[in-house]
Amino acid sequence: MGKFVLAVVTFCSFLVMSAMAQTVVLSETFAFNGNSQITSWNGSDPANPPYPDEMGAVSLNSSFGGGYGSAIDVPFQLGFLNNGYLSPCNPIAFGPKTWTVGNGTHSGDVYTVSGSTTCPYFTGEYGNYDNSNNRLDGFSVTATYVHNGHTSCRYGRCVTYYIDVLKGGTGVVTDSTIN
Repeated sequence: MGKFVLAVVTFCSFLVMSAMAQTVVLSETFAFNGNSQITSWNGSDPANPPYPDEMGAVSLNSSFGGGYGSAIDVPFQLGFLNNGYLSPCNPIAFGPKTWTVGNGTHSGDVYTVSGSTTCPYFTGEYGNYDNSNNRLDGFSVTATYVHNGHTSCRYGRCVTYYIDVLKGGTGVVTDSTIN
């Protein structure tokens, strides 16, 4: 009977924690180029950036400490946790490719892919992850790639392989608080 009561209490406390509402504190949109450099925040003109010394960058896939993850560097002026340097985050979970030009069988075909990640390690100056009411939810992106074919011939045999080249994209970074 004691184990049953403990299980019910544990389950009920999980439900209470899961039912806590989150309020978005910060949410900023960004655009990035083929070098992963952020060129615009909240629709700003890339020719006249709001933070000319540090617009930031997004890393869709990076290697940190032997792990595979993603990262984003947000200008500190926007007020995100850890002064906006959010690295490493979990790897971005990408959805399927959507071909906008061609179908992926020719050089020059273009596709977009969307994905999102969470950054559970960043609660920064607000406490550690277990006791902080502030969480960086993470960021999401929609990236555009061009499918480039390369042909290599050796000993009378030719092989074509494809390399996908990032052209740029858009995204959203979000910070929330638990009520």
